[in-house]
Amino acid sequence: MKEDPTSRSLQLAVAMVQPAPFLKWAGGKSQLLREFGKYIPPTFNTYFEPFVGGGAVFFHLVSTGRIEKAVISDSNKDLIDCYLTIKEDLSSLLDRLKELQRHATDKEYYYQVARKRFNEIKLEVNERAQVEKSALLMYLNKTCFNGLYRVNRRGMFNVPWGKYKHPRIYDARNLTEVRDTLNLKGVKVVCRDYNAIRNEVGKGDFVYFDPPYQPLSTTASFTSYTSENFGWKDQEKLAELFHRLAGKRCYLMLSNSPRVRELYEDRGYRLEVVKAGRAINSVAMKRGPIDELLVMNY
Repeated sequence: MKEDPTSRSLQLAVAMVQPAPFLKWAGGKSQLLREFGKYIPPTFNTYFEPFVGGGAVFFHLVSTGRIEKAVISDSNKDLIDCYLTIKEDLSSLLDRLKELQRHATDKEYYYQVARKRFNEIKLEVNERAQVEKSALLMYLNKTCFNGLYRVNRRGMFNVPWGKYKHPRIYDARNLTEVRDTLNLKGVKVVCRDYNAIRNEVGKGDFVYFDPPYQPLSTTASFTSYTSENFGWKDQEKLAELFHRLAGKRCYLMLSNSPRVRELYEDRGYRLEVVKAGRAINSVAMKRGPIDELLVMNY
């Protein structure tokens, strides 16, 4: 069978970039990439990641030439706006980040300027405001306590200052590679609920679900990534979608707390437990390895 030259050129273009996550993100999978490699399908059609977060798995698959088409999405508008700003106006973003780097250790600037302005700008929709909001998100992410993204019920970012001595809020070279990746012809970035993929996924596609980690205890949850928490009922709805998609002969992989095992066991799925490093936790002694459940339909 003759190889599609368009597909070949995309694979070559992908192999030339080595993008990495540009934000810290709770539940990020950077430390699990080697372990995940054992379970990712060798070939697949379109890659879907509806809880993209920091994008560690997506960027890894891109850098290893595994992706031809991808749809990455998240319901966190601030996060997706940041992805789109990098994709569409990196030059302006880098100019602003360079200015913000000068204030990386300034506690007063963090509270009185950056965090305050970030929350105000959420209501603005003009192009310049998007660049400013994205730059401030990256600044806050690298200078706030433990790299958290947490909002209150009104959707306002409320994480305290992190007291870092020499925080580096951006890497221009990596951001350039991220931009090049996001501009690949087969890559689509959208802000939406995970359920939107319900009618898009088809035979041979690969879906990786990385939802908010279900707390191991009722007192373990300390963050909210949108103004609406992702609770147990949401985990049940996600499991229902997983079961429905399983009948489409696509590849499905989900990672989460072992607490969700009951939603997936006894259905013929493959369940594996791996150790995941946790650098983001409100309690320092709880930032070590924890069990993470992988659920696969293949």
